[in-house]
Formats: sequence, C-alpha cells, structure tokens
Amino acid sequence: MVSGSSHPRVLAIGIDAAEPTLVRRLIGEGRLPSLRRLLLNGTWGEVSSPADIGSGAVWPTFITGNGPLDHGIYSILPWDPRAMCLVRLTTQHLTPFWERWRQQGHAIGILDVPFAPVKDAGHGIEISEWGAHDRMRGHLIVSPEHRHDWLTRTGKTHPLGHGTVEVAGPRDWKALHTLASECREGARLRGDLAMRLLTEFSLDVLVAVFTEVHHASHYLWHTLEADVPSLIDVYREVDRQIGQLIDLTGDKATVLVFSLHGMRGTRGIPMILDPLLRALALAAPVRWRARTWPERGQWLSSTIKQAAPNAVRRLYRRARSGALRPPQQRVRLPYDWSKTVAFPVPTDQHGWIRLNLRGREAGGLVDRAHYNEMCTRLDQALRGLTTEQGSRIVENVIRVGGETTSPPSGLPDLVVHWGDEALADPLRTVAPSISARATGTKFTGQHAARGFFIHRPASGRSTRAPAALAAHELHGLIQAGLGA
Repeated sequence: MVSGSSHPRVLAIGIDAAEPTLVRRLIGEGRLPSLRRLLLNGTWGEVSSPADIGSGAVWPTFITGNGPLDHGIYSILPWDPRAMCLVRLTTQHLTPFWERWRQQGHAIGILDVPFAPVKDAGHGIEISEWGAHDRMRGHLIVSPEHRHDWLTRTGKTHPLGHGTVEVAGPRDWKALHTLASECREGARLRGDLAMRLLTEFSLDVLVAVFTEVHHASHYLWHTLEADVPSLIDVYREVDRQIGQLIDLTGDKATVLVFSLHGMRGTRGIPMILDPLLRALALAAPVRWRARTWPERGQWLSSTIKQAAPNAVRRLYRRARSGALRPPQQRVRLPYDWSKTVAFPVPTDQHGWIRLNLRGREAGGLVDRAHYNEMCTRLDQALRGLTTEQGSRIVENVIRVGGETTSPPSGLPDLVVHWGDEALADPLRTVAPSISARATGTKFTGQHAARGFFIHRPASGRSTRAPAALAAHELHGLIQAGLGA
C-alpha cells in the first residue's frame, strides 16, 4: 500500500442525477451547508448532456469526452442488430479520459463512476459496482486485483451492494422508509471509503460518485414536500460527506462537484409504441408456435404478473427483495422480423424506435434509400397522436442521425419525448385508436436533461470555469486542476 497523502491535486465528486433547481433551493435554505460554503469560493455552472437520448448516454459521454454517435451507448441493455436481440452492455472497449493521465504516471482513484470500464489502475485504485445504481456486471470489481482484499477486509459493504429494496409504489411507506435509510447509510459509508482512499493512498486525482441520490430519487421524489422519509435527507447526508472530504483535502486541491443530469416528477413510462407500430402495420408479433420455450415462459411470466392483483404482486416483490440477481445477458423481442419494419426498444423513459434496416440489422427489411422517408412518416404519426380529449401526447421527436447523416449503428433511430398527457393510465389515442397502460408506476422521479457543477480552483490558481459546459467537456476542469 502506498503511504498516505490527504492532499490530492483534484477532488471530483459526482452526485448522480442531482437536480440543479433542487440543489440551488436547498443551498438557499441553508440545508446543504457544505455546497453553500463551496459555492462562496467557487463558480456555479450548468451542465448539458445527451439525456435527451437517454440517461444511459450521459456517463459514457463524460468518461470518453465524446458524444453518443461516437461511443454508441444509450442503455444498459442495448440493441444488437447482428443478433437481433438486446444484450447486456459492456464498456471495456471505451477509453476513459483518465487513462492518459495514468500512462503519464499519475495515481488516479475511481470510485463507482457509472458505466466506467475497469482498466489496470497501476499505482492508483479503481472500485466499480461497490454500491452502484446501474449494474453492468452484477458484482464488485477492484483494480489492481490485490486491493480487493484490502477493501473487503477493512471496509463495510454498501447497503445496496447485495440487492435493492423492492418498493411497490408511492404509498409503500415501510419500503420507502427502508430505502431512504439505506441510501443515507450508503452515502455515509461512501464518504468514509472516499476518506480512506485519500488518506491511505497517494492519489493525484480522486473521482468519486455518490449514486445514492439517483437511486433514491426514482422512488422518493414525491416526498420532497411531505412529512415522510424524504429524499432531502439523502441529499443532506451526501452534503455532510462532501464537507468532510473538502475539509480533508484543504484549499490546495481543485474541487469539482457535479451532476450530469437532473430529476423531475413522473407517474410512469408510456407503453403506447408497440400497439401504435402494430396499428400502423409496421410491426408484426411473432406467432406463438415460432417462439422458443424460454420466450414462451418469459411471456407467460410477464402476463401472469400483469394480471395478478396488487397484493399478490407486492408479496412477490418482497419475496425477491434483498437478492442481487444476475443481470440478463440476452433478451429477444417478440416480433416477426420478416414482417417488421420498425419496432420499439425497451426503455426506462423516452420512447425509442429502431428501423429494421437492411445492411444494419441481420433481418433488415427497409432499404437505405427509404430510411429518411420512413423516419419522416413515423415522426409525423407520432406528432399527430392525440388523446380522446384532443390533447397531444408527444412533446418532441428527435431523429438521432439527423436527416443528412448516415443512420446510427447502435443508437435508436428516433427518440420520442412524451408530454404530460402521455402519462394517463390507461392512455387512449385516436387516429389510430389504441390503448395502453403505463409501466413503472412505482417510480415517482424521472431523469431531467440538465445538470450542474460547482468548481473551486486550488488556492493560488486563477482558473475560472465558464457558466456552462457540456458533459463531454467537464473533464477539462479536472485536467486543468491536475495540470496535465
């Protein structure tokens, strides 16, 4: 183990999915004193990120310094056009911005940066999925490998490290109380671990991400104004830990606290794309006889769970709670590819549509010459969707590759931003007349597009951050503090 030093050159702290308007409000109310103190000596800035494509795109953009069209990542379960199925994401092929600094001899500490590849950390240290919100691998990884023993021998396990708390919905107060408590404790333990990394290793840079706010926000957003287990308590614990880390590093280190995207309220995830594409004769379901036995079992399981009473579903969730289940590696979609022109990709927020494009998809039907024409047809159909009361349900449609560039290889072709009317349950539309129930109604918080940063340069440095940065530019503030 390297002899300790409490004065790295850069301390970069991510608060995953922290909402900037909420942070500013809590700072103004004096409820986040550590961030308030940091802001008095630093600069507040806005962070823009590709959250308009999907929350899964934001961390790879930060990590690589490149946009989604370059790194091709938007989801933890992306579409593989060669296998014609969803596959578990791997990011080992990515080159993180800190890799060059390692090669220059700098000791870099990485703690739970979401979606980050785990490389040879050299004389630094990297810890991945210790208490992650997004699990790619499903298990803890430490580099160098011999420091895994140091972590497990001397550190505590994150409360969410072995599984998540199953929450039935926004009124499941017992589960929400447990979740809030575990997220607060997780933030405290994360702060303790970051302190140990700073005191027991001679690090030039530490990049540590508090993932607890992200996890809690999905379930506890509705508690912001309620006298119940609150999301604000999680924010305040993170703030306490940040204060201790800043005190430890002193004013000789550059400090960057940031969020790549925010959060807002929600009532679920619209599921109208599948019936819409079927009604437009663009997607055809695979026949029962053509399905494999695992696919039949998956469909039956899903159907039974959807039809079961709420009380039965709550018992099922609680029976499975606390177990860290291995991530699914492959998921096949229930479409007949010989008849499907366009299909929805499963999503946790925005609507994603992919064309079954010849030369890109293994079972492609759509000629490239007709690609833009088909995208335009879908765009118009989506923007024209209205409820039975005449309200539009689509706020915007993004054509990811643009109208003049080549179709994206890995990303969805179209991203649908839903309006508030799309959250009706059930959602019923006209022209065409279709109906669908929302999913994910237990979530009361959903991703928002904008993040923030607070930057305080080391004493004696005159570096001043701009008023706004894109996610792919944010690491420049870390680089300036390191002097690399």
